[in-house]
Amino acid sequence: MQILVKFRHIRLLFALMFAACLVPTVGQSVTAAPVRIACVGDSITWGYTITHDRLARAWPGVLQKLVGKKYKSEDFGHNGATLLKKGNLPYWTTPEFKGATKFDPNIVIIMLGTNDTKPQNWKKYGSQFTANAESLIRHFEHLRAHPRIYICTPPPVVRNKKLGVGNGWGINEKTLVHGVIPAIKRAARAMHVPVVHVHGQMIKRATEPMYKYFAHDGVHPDPLGQALMGRIIYRAVFKK
Repeated sequence: MQILVKFRHIRLLFALMFAACLVPTVGQSVTAAPVRIACVGDSITWGYTITHDRLARAWPGVLQKLVGKKYKSEDFGHNGATLLKKGNLPYWTTPEFKGATKFDPNIVIIMLGTNDTKPQNWKKYGSQFTANAESLIRHFEHLRAHPRIYICTPPPVVRNKKLGVGNGWGINEKTLVHGVIPAIKRAARAMHVPVVHVHGQMIKRATEPMYKYFAHDGVHPDPLGQALMGRIIYRAVFKK
């Protein structure tokens, strides 16, 4: 019996010594997990038309460089995605939507709406955009991490003879300016989330003609445009 008691005391002593090794001493620091940023969007967020080093040169990658190692900026863009639940390719049905949800982000940055300007989407379902935007914000609000959420206005749709004949998808600046952007702002007000004014800030802060910030389709920002978007978003989210 005495031998059993001694053996238990020895085991307890070793357990306490092991636990003590896990506790940092004075002057030591515990490395905190990085703050998770989910960049939710369409092909603009994904970095469509960027042929080299896409993940680093699309705006989520630009943001990663700006925020540093204490943050993890993940690109959850899906090519062609709409915010509209009844659009031709709803973001809600994509693997990236599931991935962003599973990521359980601390910060969510949403940039959707460009594909919603297509006539087959906006004419039929545009009246539902604000409600769908509110639903998307609400979905992320209810995640375990209770993230801070920002919603962006998409970049301009540029038409210039130097860019060719247009984009061929029906994506257009008129619907973006007079339909999508006002709907984004209404949803943001209703849900009390900040708007990142990417559209207006790109026009305001551009130091070159706007077409130089876009690929030939006039929809997808090139690396120069992606870098500008990344800086605009960084300043709005982290440099208040």
